[in-house]
Amino acid sequence: MFQAPAVKPSHDVHAPCPFASQPQVAWSDELPTALQALVVVPLRFQVFEDYELRAGRVTGCDQHQQPCYCASHFVLTDLRSDDDDVFYEAPVYTESQTAWRLLDGRWLVCHTTVDRIKPGGVHTRYVLSPTMPR
Repeated sequence: MFQAPAVKPSHDVHAPCPFASQPQVAWSDELPTALQALVVVPLRFQVFEDYELRAGRVTGCDQHQQPCYCASHFVLTDLRSDDDDVFYEAPVYTESQTAWRLLDGRWLVCHTTVDRIKPGGVHTRYVLSPTMPR
């Protein structure tokens, strides 16, 4: 009968588990195509979701463990009634902010708001910032 050799576990080596789930983050979806070559590509992500609110934050880091991507979002809801018997939450306002670190160290920030109460309530703007948004 075959017996595997005894291996002493090492506490100094932290090999990544091949079955560990890495969050799938669509980090370049809002990034204009013409600017994709000008940003630092994130390799690892930390995802934080609030369990009480409809809000979350994602931080991406480069090969030097420095932040190079961040995104946050939140959704405000309103209680609505369906046939006066059933109540449900409907989203009425959403705000999201996504930022990428450029190769020169500045941050490109995309800020989007969606107001479902006002007609034409979708607004997106891009700005440059010397620091990562908080």
